[in-house]
Amino acid sequence: MEPQLNTDEPEQPIYLINFESYLRPKLPHKVHPLQQFVRLPKPESNLETLNKTLKRLKVVRLWRKGHSVAAKRLSLCHKWFNGLPLPSFLAFLRARVDDGLCKRKTGFEIYCEMASIHGFHIFVGAKTWQRVLWWLLICTAVLLSLIVLVMSHTLNVDTPTIRIIESMHEPTSNMPFPAVTICSLNRVSKQRLQQKARQRNESWSQLWEDLAPPLCEAQLLGCKWEGQATACEKILKPIWTVHQGLCCTFNYESTRHTFHSGCEKGLTIRLATQSEDYGSAAAATYGFEVMVHESYTTPDGVSPRVIAPNSAETYLMVKPFGTHATSYVGGLEVDKRRCYLPNERKLFHFTSYEQDNCLAECRGERLHKQCGCVAPHTPKRRDWLVCKFSELECLQKHNSINGQLTETGNIENYVYLCNCWPLCAFHRYEMLSEVVPMAVNYPVEYEYDKFFKNFNASNEVLLHVYYDALTAEQLRLDVYENWLTFIGTFGGITGLFMGCSFVSVFELIFFVFVRPTCNWLTKQQIKYRLRRKRRRQAQLAAAAH
Repeated sequence: MEPQLNTDEPEQPIYLINFESYLRPKLPHKVHPLQQFVRLPKPESNLETLNKTLKRLKVVRLWRKGHSVAAKRLSLCHKWFNGLPLPSFLAFLRARVDDGLCKRKTGFEIYCEMASIHGFHIFVGAKTWQRVLWWLLICTAVLLSLIVLVMSHTLNVDTPTIRIIESMHEPTSNMPFPAVTICSLNRVSKQRLQQKARQRNESWSQLWEDLAPPLCEAQLLGCKWEGQATACEKILKPIWTVHQGLCCTFNYESTRHTFHSGCEKGLTIRLATQSEDYGSAAAATYGFEVMVHESYTTPDGVSPRVIAPNSAETYLMVKPFGTHATSYVGGLEVDKRRCYLPNERKLFHFTSYEQDNCLAECRGERLHKQCGCVAPHTPKRRDWLVCKFSELECLQKHNSINGQLTETGNIENYVYLCNCWPLCAFHRYEMLSEVVPMAVNYPVEYEYDKFFKNFNASNEVLLHVYYDALTAEQLRLDVYENWLTFIGTFGGITGLFMGCSFVSVFELIFFVFVRPTCNWLTKQQIKYRLRRKRRRQAQLAAAAH
């Protein structure tokens, strides 16, 4: 009678566990020698079966003969390499002949096993050709890293500074309104020339001043600033220039800001041409020269200009550009950054430094050196003399800017010889002009505006200078590479070619300095304990006798 099973109790599951299966490699014939002591036989592949078949047919006898010769030569090369005395720093290229479990490892081998740099672990337990190959690859990576780092350093030396667009929407209210200098195309007043025709024994400087047309006194008919009528003598003042003579300038050596843009909220000036007073004109037309420049810069012959002709309305749309320098720029030498920080360069004539002011003083020094005197109203020192009429030929010969540049080669050499680098922080102004001829009957809506009282469109000029937009470009002058970017460049290059990092550096410092030092201290401590133990034993032996 068969025993009855108890169906009330649940059936217990059976688990089959093989504790060794997870330790066995999936491909035993590809296991590294260090991972096992007994090499497992390789399974016979289809290629080996075909090879045996061909051997029976005596087809590969010739191939075997050549293969045996090549194997002998390779064996000879291997023996020669093993017998070749290598330097101590290349001893790690020798292949290990044991499993590494019983042989004492050197500090370099321990470092290779633990290093985070790519490829160094190959030097432990690999064959000789593998070690040589990886050594060549690592040397190539180091060489490429050095080449790229040298190229980066060369770029930093050649271009130590770089100008970057920091903002395209910087408010124009943060930038000072430019200086506007107005010069008449008439260089000699005809009326004053007739009055001076009977007089003699006047100096050249005095004669030039007496014959200059009264621009600021009689030709300014009305001024507006930000839409409000203002007395011209309050916002414009006379200024003497070398090439244009007597001019009137707005916002010179002052700082004005505007929060507006457009024609109605800029600078508007009514100018009387006075064509009947033209005695010597600079151009075959009636009108004025208008120059836009920085507030503390004196205009000269190379300043950009626009002609505002007679009986026309001239619009000058100004676009400002601001540049400021970072603190890193101050760490560079002047010859490298090629610009000056505020109050870093002093001038003998002008109160504030600007590149154009410095070049004007440099031209004055060259004129004084060549002729012993300078032209009237030229930047000069107190002990310099103003040239007379007899010395006019010398001034005309050496006062030409083109002549100055021809002597020095180019404008960069001229700036270098004069030591007149630009400021690191400055403002630049670009302008776009539009000239509209005015009709004889000017628009009727201006009849009730006091600013246009007694307006004569046939012998007047209307000038409008204003910002074309409420935003401007803000540039930043910075060094090409500072300590932070250098760390990023160095880390990126070494990480790309060798996989290095700060951890790799710490590992190298530890195995080169810290670990040997600790081992040496440990040995010294053991030696000290042994000496102390022997000394005690000797004392005990002496006491026993």
